[in-house]
Amino acid sequence: MSLTSILSDRDNQELRDKLKTEFLRPAFNLKTEIRAQPLTTNWGIVGTAFDYLMRFYLQHHNKDTFIQRDRWVADHAYKSLTKQFSTTKQTEIRTGFYRDKVFKTKDLLKIINDQYEQTKNNYSKFITSGQLTDELVSNTIFLAKLDAYVRAGIIDQNFDNHNADDIKDIHSVISLVDKKNFTAKEKCYFNPTFGEGSMLVGGADADLIIDNTLIDIKATKHLKLERDHLNQVLGYYVLSLIGGVNNNPKDRPIENLGIYFARHGELWTIPVLQFGDKRKFEEFKKWFISFASRGRNTLEDLKDLILTNKTKTTVPKKKALAKAKTKNATAIMTKKKTSIKPAVKKKTATKKK
Repeated sequence: MSLTSILSDRDNQELRDKLKTEFLRPAFNLKTEIRAQPLTTNWGIVGTAFDYLMRFYLQHHNKDTFIQRDRWVADHAYKSLTKQFSTTKQTEIRTGFYRDKVFKTKDLLKIINDQYEQTKNNYSKFITSGQLTDELVSNTIFLAKLDAYVRAGIIDQNFDNHNADDIKDIHSVISLVDKKNFTAKEKCYFNPTFGEGSMLVGGADADLIIDNTLIDIKATKHLKLERDHLNQVLGYYVLSLIGGVNNNPKDRPIENLGIYFARHGELWTIPVLQFGDKRKFEEFKKWFISFASRGRNTLEDLKDLILTNKTKTTVPKKKALAKAKTKNATAIMTKKKTSIKPAVKKKTATKKK
């Protein structure tokens, strides 16, 4: 599960109704025409590639404030695939959704190794220089294809080439980014998580936090404030109230929520307090924890369980010894009592005779 899947689950209409009732849709006045029309139907690959390029862009412009949680998803895919191809006895690998394009295993391994090395080199150069090249954009598409393996288990059939229109499309979208909207004064979190809040929903990471503004990036063609988009950023904010940011319960910087419409080059933001005061969010947080915990342990239950197990493994030796002595003493007393009873019965029986 994840926050996105919980919000979209057809069985969770109660949650969507609660969000809609508690947090009314605010006014939305952006009316800009789309400035970067999609050039292909490879929406998933292009969207993920843009996410990687945006990460590089932010890191270049926020060298002193950029906070990256961990390695790229693509790193995990690369490690998994190269290990698989290096150890398999298969001489050929079937790729694509229909597994209809066949590579020799050693050839596909070389393609992936070469592109990964090239990607890392170009990434490092860009962080320093900020010079955007077709080769780097092509590298982000390669990373997006690695991502697809992690998320869908599909080995892309086009690791050996990338669509020229996709490269052009990503160039158009990144050219719309206004640097001043994405330059942090103190902290720039990319893919932040929310500690116990993320654990509660089975995993959740937002796109971006710039200082005190949480921003979700959308590459949609429509400049509309969809209820689903609003629910998502509100959901991330509630998770931050539960667990803070990046496993730091005390780090709760979010004061504004935002959505960046990448194909329009427009950033929409709104103060959190416009949806309600701290008391209102505190009450909703408690309700949400209860809702998300139905049918399973709550966060407090999990804490108690961990504490109990920890206590069990750290019982002082003296207490354990005392407990053992008491147990042995009880056993001895019980044994003595048992041995006395037959003697009493025997004496009584003799008397009766």
